[in-house]
Amino acid sequence: MSRMSARPEAAQLLAHWRLRAVVVLGVGAAVAGVTAVLVASGGPPSPVTHLYYVTVVLAALLWGPRIGALSGAVCGALAEPGALALLDRFGDLGPGWLVRAGAMMLVGGVCGSLTRSLLSRVEELEALNEETILAFVRAIDARDPYTARHSEKVAGYAVALARELRLPPADCERIHLAGMLHDVGKLALERSVLHKPGPLSDEEWQLVREHPAQSAHIIGGVTRFARYVPGARHHHERYDGRGYPDGLAGEAIPLDARILAVADAYDAMTSDRSYRPALGHAEALERLQSDAGIQFDPACVAAFAAMDLHDRLALAEPPVPLPELGAISDAA
Repeated sequence: MSRMSARPEAAQLLAHWRLRAVVVLGVGAAVAGVTAVLVASGGPPSPVTHLYYVTVVLAALLWGPRIGALSGAVCGALAEPGALALLDRFGDLGPGWLVRAGAMMLVGGVCGSLTRSLLSRVEELEALNEETILAFVRAIDARDPYTARHSEKVAGYAVALARELRLPPADCERIHLAGMLHDVGKLALERSVLHKPGPLSDEEWQLVREHPAQSAHIIGGVTRFARYVPGARHHHERYDGRGYPDGLAGEAIPLDARILAVADAYDAMTSDRSYRPALGHAEALERLQSDAGIQFDPACVAAFAAMDLHDRLALAEPPVPLPELGAISDAA
């Protein structure tokens, strides 16, 4: 199953905006505006020249140390030689402008380097966070041989569906990790219930129905994971309002949960279970479509049916290469 990029939201935001023409033109207009104000105020020396540092830092944040240093050089040249030339006072230029231009270049380079270093560190922490989640989820899924890799597969189907629905990358990443964590509440279930080959008793069924709320309780204990709670808690709600744990209906069910419901049901139907063999893709899809508007969001089912499922998942990144549980036991 696929793994989402661990790129943090700040990095995604910078990547989204740094090549937009409006941003490039905006920075250029800011530099021109500062120059115009400087000339209108009579030229250097003037406190107005300090405004160039704002544009230098902004360029460094957006485009890194090289562009930051280059913008410092440009702003340094405009702050004194450029402004004095426009005022026909170029003869007043002294050698000190080189030091001040060098300071602007240094600020641009340092700010760009610090930003890159910080984002790189955040990406490493996000990757470690996701790998830890994956290891934890695999340990949970390993309790039942029939649901091995279930959470990973649900996450993969869910993120493919989110992309089919044209959701933003940040939403896709949130849905992916909610899919990974949606069944952690099954830790509270006894193995005898998880592995029971026959029908569940009313009491056992009630325990199973509590696992989404248990998942939300476990996830909600970690502040960083709060955004995954709606998907995990409500992935067993039904579109007609007859689901659990809260009996939500229609669009009152969070979109993350509506997406996970389709992904979870599809994987459950196409996987072997202790009480039945796996269904084929066509039959599973037909069942999803027959329950669209009843159990599932019709828009989510339609988008899922429109996907080339194999190609969608093949295009995604491979899973994190963690050792298998059996290999760990053998090594021990």
